[in-house]
Amino acid sequence: MMTDGVSSAMGRELPLRGAVNARDLGGLRTVDGRQVRRLRVFRSDLLTALDAGDVSFLLTDCGLRTIVDLRAPGEIVTDGTGAVVDAVAVYRNLHVYGADRVRLDLTEVSPDGSMFERYCEYLAHSSENIAAVLRLLAVEGQLPALIHCAAGKDRTGVVIALLLAVAGVRADDIIADYAATTPNIAALRARGGRPADAVDRLPAWVFAAEATTMRQFLTHLDVEHGGPAEWASRAGLDRATQRRLADNLLCD
Repeated sequence: MMTDGVSSAMGRELPLRGAVNARDLGGLRTVDGRQVRRLRVFRSDLLTALDAGDVSFLLTDCGLRTIVDLRAPGEIVTDGTGAVVDAVAVYRNLHVYGADRVRLDLTEVSPDGSMFERYCEYLAHSSENIAAVLRLLAVEGQLPALIHCAAGKDRTGVVIALLLAVAGVRADDIIADYAATTPNIAALRARGGRPADAVDRLPAWVFAAEATTMRQFLTHLDVEHGGPAEWASRAGLDRATQRRLADNLLCD
């Protein structure tokens, strides 16, 4: 397990050389005063550049057991998965997508000024897969788990927001965790593996992780779907499974 000194020094950020947007959800607070346990669920960008030291850290220091990959199968063929996938007990590919079913940062997008509409598309088109992620994490013995996509911002951001909301984490903490990607955006844009001209054509808001966007998404979840628990129930995650999920994630 991670030592207190290492945990204190790094905060929630994971000290990985091969990823630029990786962090622990531990410490986020619920509305009833509990917290997400340390070293239970991590979020990250692409894992293909992790080196041997990174893999050892995740397996030995963090006890990583499960990886959930939210990318499209075509992305996995093109970009790969990374050595850590071969070392964990469980690997699941559960693609989260909008109306076009393809990766946002390599497509033309409508310049509406935020990612909010895209996130609503995830609810409309990927609710079954998102519910499958939450169901997996509610199973005893599946944690610690790492959830990732390409940048760890949009698909991962929505799945993590729903995971935390269903578990009862405060909206302000969910929003702050989403916005914690902001200092990493320059590194995400600079990272290789994507055509530079395709990236440069996209408006800056595509890469943003604005708190207002996540706040708008959570409001949409409440107003249009009756809140996170009701959304999850409609997506196929019954209340008993939701309670097991919260028990897996939280401590007093």
